[in-house]
Amino acid sequence: MRRRSAWRSSARVALAAAALLACAGAPRLRDPAKSGVWGYLRLVPHEGVRAQDIAGATGGYGDRRYADAPLVDYSKPGFAVVYLDGEAVDGPPVALALRAGAAGLRFEPDTGAVAAGGRVVVENRSGAARVVSCPAAGVLRRVEDGASLAFQAGRAGELEVFAPDDPRARARVFAAPGPFAAVDEAGRYALLDVEPGARRLHAWHSRLPPAARAVELAPGTVTRVDLELGVGHAGGEGGDAR
Repeated sequence: MRRRSAWRSSARVALAAAALLACAGAPRLRDPAKSGVWGYLRLVPHEGVRAQDIAGATGGYGDRRYADAPLVDYSKPGFAVVYLDGEAVDGPPVALALRAGAAGLRFEPDTGAVAAGGRVVVENRSGAARVVSCPAAGVLRRVEDGASLAFQAGRAGELEVFAPDDPRARARVFAAPGPFAAVDEAGRYALLDVEPGARRLHAWHSRLPPAARAVELAPGTVTRVDLELGVGHAGGEGGDAR
């Protein structure tokens, strides 16, 4: 009897823990009059390519035209942004630092997301004066060591930031035209306390074609929408509204 009682108690604890984990998946709104959407972004390999064959692989593609392009690791989302259209947002600037090392110049971090119209700030910590360029923003300026350069991401889309002294030193910034979130290492994103209604949810990736789908966001609910990105593939799966 004691063994059965202990087993039942353990089973109840396990079920309770599973229920808590399931509930913890859906984020909560701060404003009950607003809405939200969350989910996971998954990368889908091109037909005939298996994700497990690419994960952890080194080198480039077999086609000589893309010999210098690193393989896309479909097991990881990498730098990707999910955003909604139709609502202007404010947000903090993207902060980049230009540093020098044994391998040359580099930006840290080398990716970032900002609201369209927001600021990009580049601080030169390389130990010498450097030229910083962002063609999409019309920026080409010499920045002294220890000084910073700030410019506006005036339009939505991708901006590349360069240090012409070293062709390998570059950073990618995505300027979103609406509420946005960069996905985490697991591919998870969450957009909370946004205006309810019929919206379009977009997914952008630095190496893959973008995708979009229509969503209906109800007041007081957080809807799960899982998205997929890949060459020749764009889609998503709607989930429960919570």
